[in-house]
Amino acid sequence: MNYIYLVNALVTDEIGRMLAVRKKKSKFFQMVGGKREQDEELLTTLRREFLEEINVDILQNDVSFLGQHTSIAVNEANTEVHANVFHVKLKSLETLKIASEIEEMVWITKENYKEFQLAHLLEEFSLPIWLEMEF
Repeated sequence: MNYIYLVNALVTDEIGRMLAVRKKKSKFFQMVGGKREQDEELLTTLRREFLEEINVDILQNDVSFLGQHTSIAVNEANTEVHANVFHVKLKSLETLKIASEIEEMVWITKENYKEFQLAHLLEEFSLPIWLEMEF
C-alpha cells in the first residue's frame, strides 16, 4: 500500500455553493488542495495549492480546520490518502481561475450534488459537513 499526505479544503461561497475541481485524466471531482511536501506547514501547503490550482490566496479568505480523514485514492492504485481538511469560505470570486492541471471547475449546490462523481475524500468527509452547513 502506498500513502499520500494531503491538505485539502471544502470551499464554499457566500450563498453556500461548494467548489469542486476535476484534474485532467480524472473523472472524479475533488476538493482544492494537494500533496504536502516534507516538513511543510499545513496552511503553507494549502496556500500553495490554492494559488496553483485556482489562483486564490487563502489568506484573503476565512479559513478554519475541519479535521482529518483517511480514504482510498481514486486516481492512484493501491494508495491510501491521509488528509487534513479545512473549510475556506471565499469572500470574492474575482481572481478565481483554473490552472493547467485542472480540467474543470464546478459550483455544486445542495440540489445537484448527486449528479457529480466525487472523490472518496470529498464524498466521505466534506460532503456530509457541507450538507449540514447553513448559509
